[in-house]
Amino acid sequence: MDSKDRLAASQRNPKTHAAHRREELWQIFLPLVLGILLILAALGAIIFSAIQPVNELGRWASVSLVWLIMPALVIAFIILVIVSGLIYAVSFLMGKLPHAALVVQLFIEQVKGKAGQVLNTVAEPILRINSIWAAIRYASGRGRKPAGE
Repeated sequence: MDSKDRLAASQRNPKTHAAHRREELWQIFLPLVLGILLILAALGAIIFSAIQPVNELGRWASVSLVWLIMPALVIAFIILVIVSGLIYAVSFLMGKLPHAALVVQLFIEQVKGKAGQVLNTVAEPILRINSIWAAIRYASGRGRKPAGE
């Protein structure tokens, strides 16, 4: 692949690039600029009112306090929504969980019974061979303890 092919492959589609630029303007830059202008206007209003000869400082102290408390209230509201959702989910699960637990318990009991049957079937020939071998050893005298012990 020579350099001309690489250059052609790296160029963008002009239609999709123009659409992307328009979306970028309306969805990113315009809201950002409007937000910055709104904050600057609020700061300008606060500064303008602070330099005016007004004796009502308590009112502006209250406004400032509201602005200081607002972020904590937003975070607390988000936490409240999350905790409320968790409470609802747990209460919903508490209603459904006992029945589901019973179904699982009955299934485990069935598995336990079938596993016991299979294991007994597998172990039976081994136990039978060991029993016969023990009977042969006992009958031949090797399984008896000496009289002195």
